[in-house]
Amino acid sequence: MKRSLTVIFVLAVCLSAFFIATGCTSRSSSATSVQTSPATQSPALQTPLATLAYSATPGPVQTVPDYESISVTVQRNTITENPTIITTFNGGMGLGMTQRMDVTVIRSDGIVETGYRDNPAVGASVTLMGTTATDRVIVVVTMTSGDQYTIIDKYYPFPGSGNTG
Repeated sequence: MKRSLTVIFVLAVCLSAFFIATGCTSRSSSATSVQTSPATQSPALQTPLATLAYSATPGPVQTVPDYESISVTVQRNTITENPTIITTFNGGMGLGMTQRMDVTVIRSDGIVETGYRDNPAVGASVTLMGTTATDRVIVVVTMTSGDQYTIIDKYYPFPGSGNTG
């Protein structure tokens, strides 16, 4: 009798683990594009940057494996009084595996702004102040495996400024 209870308990634990694992790794069949406006954004979690040195030119980006693939978009606010840069997490196959999204804006005036989102959901964004010139945006994602990928590192000119980056 005691042996059958042990077998039933082990089977229940295994089945529970199976259902949890399949729920965490299920694939979404549709991609969602999210448009955001800065007026409705919750404030991004910002951290002061100590003394990190960045090169003057963007570096290479890394390819995220297909099973961890995600989509992130960067948009510039076109209002010169509020030239924010909005980085939005759009999800993907790696949605449940993305532990953190770090965003760094290196402004044309030399000021470095940083922000992040822990366990970003679809539509989660980081809004940082830019300039009315060309600013550099770096996005690094950390996966639950501990792997980090620089997925965006490029210049974003302010719309209509005549700068091409």
